[in-house]
Amino acid sequence: VKAGKTPFTLWRNQPMKMLKKLLAVVLTGAMALTLLTACGGNAVTEKDIVDAMNDMAKATEEGVTFTPRAKERELAKAIAALSDEELKELEEYLKNSSLPKKAEEILGINAGGANANNFVWCGVTYTDGFGVSGQAIQFMTQVFDGALNIDKLKGKKPADTRYMGTALYKTVDKNGKQVTKRIIVVTAEALD
Repeated sequence: VKAGKTPFTLWRNQPMKMLKKLLAVVLTGAMALTLLTACGGNAVTEKDIVDAMNDMAKATEEGVTFTPRAKERELAKAIAALSDEELKELEEYLKNSSLPKKAEEILGINAGGANANNFVWCGVTYTDGFGVSGQAIQFMTQVFDGALNIDKLKGKKPADTRYMGTALYKTVDKNGKQVTKRIIVVTAEALD
């Protein structure tokens, strides 16, 4: 330290340098948080979710591949177009791994339906405040819990290729606040 200069006065003489460094750190942190929160809600695409679910499937060594497909997307849109009451009923049924009759018809898992011989999964998650990973984790737990029509396909197993589609819908939560939710429909061929 030079004569007459204390460490404090040396530091005090360079406040702008320190302020700039501190500001750079704060701005970098703020930008990182902005990027993370921008991944939530409607900004998340179906492709983002597919990629995340495929990464999770690889990590768990399930050997399953998720592929987006228009057919499943149309099924998800048809489910999302149900009335608020029907959607709330659907969510309650899904908690018990079952479906109301109308949803069974839309998904085609009823007798003679388009997916009567395919495994079908359906799930719902909030999008508000959940980024890609949050939504994908919710869906993965719902998809690996068991197909909705597993009891009708005894002795069969689902193919490793899983086709999926998603759709968004708005509803009101139990507190009266409007929220956005995403529905997913996944199908797989039934193999012997």
